[in-house]
Amino acid sequence: MDLVETSVDIWMSWSREKSLLQPLWDSLRLNYTDYLRSPLFPIVLTVSSYFVFCIPFLLCDIMGDKWPWVQQFKIQPSRRPTASALLHCAGVTLYNHVFLVLPASVAQWAWRPPADLPDQAPFLLELIAGAIGNLLLFDLQYFIWHLLHHRIRWLYVTFHAIHHNYSSPFALATQCLGGWELVTVGFWTTLNPVILRCHLFTTWAFMVLHVYVSIEDHCGYDFPWSTSRLIPFGIYGGPSKHDVHHQKPNTNFAPHFSHWDKIFGTHADFIFCVFSDSCQFNENVNI
Repeated sequence: MDLVETSVDIWMSWSREKSLLQPLWDSLRLNYTDYLRSPLFPIVLTVSSYFVFCIPFLLCDIMGDKWPWVQQFKIQPSRRPTASALLHCAGVTLYNHVFLVLPASVAQWAWRPPADLPDQAPFLLELIAGAIGNLLLFDLQYFIWHLLHHRIRWLYVTFHAIHHNYSSPFALATQCLGGWELVTVGFWTTLNPVILRCHLFTTWAFMVLHVYVSIEDHCGYDFPWSTSRLIPFGIYGGPSKHDVHHQKPNTNFAPHFSHWDKIFGTHADFIFCVFSDSCQFNENVNI
């Protein structure tokens, strides 16, 4: 038994030394140790990622008909965000970050010790599995939360209604949220990697990925390279499915994947019309 355990330990050690991510991890932890160990780092990472990922979609909205090759992929071609809508969402996002995210960041800085950086990088497959696992866990949590806030009127009016001001979503509407919703989403995003015992590198990769797919869900465009088109068999919802939710709020509650809505009868398909303003819903909903 000891021989087997020793062999496994040696194999695991060798495998980690051969990890494709090891050179990148070594470069990060040796050159940026103080930054990476700071409790503020995950927050700075996610906030900066949010605004960076919003920029390309924001440019598509601003350019409009000047970029017809982009507009052919607009889910609702006749509806584009107005300047006032963009400013409103930017204002709500800025308010939430200044009065909620920033105080939480300062509090974490005060009471959380600096994170220990492990010497070994995760396996590449370990990172991928961890990111997917976190997305799936968040999908379940948010499906339940989201469904409750649509079914219980007080919760909807008090906390969630602001996110449904726009029936044609766009990137900057992603974090146009009530404070309670932003706090709960941030709580799950932070807690889930701890529950799944993820490597720090996997945790950060998940956080950045989660920011991107959340923005993509709201972007209002169904590009050929959208995540939902890259993942087969309709497993992933993506921007077209979430666009349906903003038009028909009793459908498609899960933020990313499709299985929970299919199980509970709240799933609705969307037939994408590339060059037409008329689009068709294919409903399979039991409300």
